[in-house]
Amino acid sequence: MNDLNWLSASFIVVLLVNAAFLGFIFWGMTNSITAIAEKLATIFALLLIIPAFRKYEYYLFFGINKNPLLGVKVSAKNKKTMLEAVNLVKQKAEIINESYFDGPLPSASPVFQFTEFDFADFLSKSEVRIYEDKIIDVEKSLVEEATTTIKYDELNGQTKLVKTINHNWDNVWCNWLFFVGMVTGSTTILFGEQIGAHHLFSLYLRLFIGGIALLIPLFLLRYIKSDVLIFYDKQDNDAFWTRVNLTNREKLFQIVEFVKNKIELAKEKPL
Repeated sequence: MNDLNWLSASFIVVLLVNAAFLGFIFWGMTNSITAIAEKLATIFALLLIIPAFRKYEYYLFFGINKNPLLGVKVSAKNKKTMLEAVNLVKQKAEIINESYFDGPLPSASPVFQFTEFDFADFLSKSEVRIYEDKIIDVEKSLVEEATTTIKYDELNGQTKLVKTINHNWDNVWCNWLFFVGMVTGSTTILFGEQIGAHHLFSLYLRLFIGGIALLIPLFLLRYIKSDVLIFYDKQDNDAFWTRVNLTNREKLFQIVEFVKNKIELAKEKPL
């Protein structure tokens, strides 16, 4: 998983530099020293983006109701300690389910398999495999790699088909605003004199207005509803969900019947 907090830090620094830039102009304090300081601070802000492209390993602990209890970033320094902590948790608590993003998949072929794409979720691609005893969802995107395993004995056999919006478009909206702000703010500080000298201000302004205007359709995209199929666990919480479309609708209904049949067979087995 990428640490996107670096992007927020970079954005804040650029905002502060531009605020200082406007303040210096307003108070007539612009000079060569302030100009160099503004450029150095902007370059520093852009360098803060680099760590955001690095993927980190996280250990996530969930409660019985699937709510996240603890998330820890793993590094070379604390990985040994984290593994010892995980083993201690296993000794003290009953671990119902455990999965790792790089863990091996079952050697047996899945009964069903389908792929789901979500452009708004950082170009995520989910490969869902339905086995005789569990569902495995392997998801990869620009910022995250994760594997989710749901055993049938965790489910209550109830499913629901609902229409809902895609909240991931909120992330797209925010990321585009970040991009426009970063490009505008850093370009103003680093190349403001060149833009003015070459009479490029009108083009620069049009590009800025066009970037801001694009926020309107991006905002409206979140209100496009799609069908979502939800599987519930024994505490009536969402255990697994996937979007339904024309290509996977028939297969998903077959999967629902298959999973419900497996749950009923498990209930009929003597203890």
